[in-house]
Amino acid sequence: MPLRYAVKLKDWTMADRETSEGITLEQAIGRILRKERLDRGLKQVEVAAATNFGLRSIRTMEYGKQSMTIRSLDAMSMFYQLSIEEVIIRAKKLRSTLL
Repeated sequence: MPLRYAVKLKDWTMADRETSEGITLEQAIGRILRKERLDRGLKQVEVAAATNFGLRSIRTMEYGKQSMTIRSLDAMSMFYQLSIEEVIIRAKKLRSTLL
């Protein structure tokens, strides 16, 4: 049964987790996934329901708090109709601009 409510997090951005060396690959991938979701006007809870991931998992992926499995990355890229390669290339480009 999909989660039918969202838990409000305190306000913070991805930039709050950046170090002087820039962002991690996980954070960059998360930013790409978050941008895709926002560009489509979706809420995290909607993505969670559509992908069968928990809301916490969606948040963890978008904020780059841990490495994603290849299955998770594959599922998310398929949901957004992107290839895994495209997500990784875009994430690497994002990292290089922020380093």
